[in-house]
Amino acid sequence: MPDQQAPKVKSLAKALKILSCFTIQEPVLGVTELAERIGVTKSNIHNILATFHSEGYLERLPDGRYTLGLKILEYAFIINQNLGYPKAIYDILLDTANRTGEIVYFGLPYGTNVLYLYVAHPLSKMQALPYRDILGEISPMYCTGIGKAILAHMPEGEWREHIPEERRRYQPNTITDLEAIFEELRRTRTRGYAIDSSERDPNVRCAGVPVYNSAGRLIAGMSVSGPSITMTDEKLIECAGILQSAALKMRERIYR
Repeated sequence: MPDQQAPKVKSLAKALKILSCFTIQEPVLGVTELAERIGVTKSNIHNILATFHSEGYLERLPDGRYTLGLKILEYAFIINQNLGYPKAIYDILLDTANRTGEIVYFGLPYGTNVLYLYVAHPLSKMQALPYRDILGEISPMYCTGIGKAILAHMPEGEWREHIPEERRRYQPNTITDLEAIFEELRRTRTRGYAIDSSERDPNVRCAGVPVYNSAGRLIAGMSVSGPSITMTDEKLIECAGILQSAALKMRERIYR
């Protein structure tokens, strides 16, 4: 989870904040946009951008705007390998996708969000289902299958710090009232798995479960996601059971 303490080197923190401005929704930004978001003059931000560009953290496009550079991808690969998850869990994710016939996601808690690391598709539907690599994407914990599964198995005293004060209603089914979210998390904990009924994305239902390491520490979550028309209540229960078995196998392999 990101460190929420006040930065000791404010100038460095301000420079690094530039990198966090780039998102899936806004992968390309101009100098003026960045200066306004960081709260510095265009002349000051030019020096920061030039430094990031020369070191490979940013790429300057022909139109003068910027996007993240390949240096960031290099670090993402290092972090991913250091976590040790690919060899430990990916075959389990793929087996789970094949057994459920639906897409399976694996993600980590990241502040108030889920940070997605892996996706596995059932081999029988590789040509039918849309494929995308979700490494590094984030979604709020309060309205996703993985997020609710992780939250529900945290101590209740920690829930508030993982739920943003301003909660967006992505879909008509999105639960935004804080007390209603708490009640949903209690139901999830009792049930043993989370349900996302088109709360984050339209016409999609998910079942999610927590993932623990071999020491019994909650470290991640996993979900099965499919179209509402096929993810009936019976299918959700079936998928939840398959996910729980997969999570137990992961627990035997994950040591950190």
